[in-house]
Amino acid sequence: MRKLLYLFILVIAVSQSACAGDVITHDAKKLPAAARKFISSYFPNTHVSHIKIESELFRTVKYEVLLTDRTEIDFDHEGYWLEVDCNDTPVPVELIPDYVSRYLKNTFPDAYVVKIERKHREMEVDLNNDWSITFSAAGEVIEVDN
Repeated sequence: MRKLLYLFILVIAVSQSACAGDVITHDAKKLPAAARKFISSYFPNTHVSHIKIESELFRTVKYEVLLTDRTEIDFDHEGYWLEVDCNDTPVPVELIPDYVSRYLKNTFPDAYVVKIERKHREMEVDLNNDWSITFSAAGEVIEVDN
C-alpha cells in the first residue's frame, strides 16, 4: 500500500512539472483581451517585444510583457495589470491613483513615478529620485524608503 501511495505521488509530481512551465512568445494575441486593451490604451506608440507566460498545473498564473520601449508590464491571468515598470520614463499619469499624485505633489514636487505595483492591499511606487513609497488601499502612506 505504501509503495502504491509513493507511486501515485510520483505520477502527480511528474505530470505537474510536465504541464507547468514558462512559455516565451512574440504573439500579442496570446494575451487576454484586457491586457491587449491596456497596452493599446496606455502605450499606443510601442509594440510587444516578447511575452513570458508563467503557468502552473494547467492554468496561466502571470504574463510578463516587454515592450519595444523597454517598458515591462506584469498582468494576472485575467489580463489585469499588476506592475508597470517604465525604467527611467514616467508611468502614464492615468495609472496613478489620485491619492498618490496628491502625496507626490506635496512631498516630491519634482519627482515622477517610474514604476508602480499593485499588491494585495497596497500600492508601491518607485520614483525617478530613487525613493520608494508604499500606500495602503485607503491611500495612507505605509512606508517611505530611499
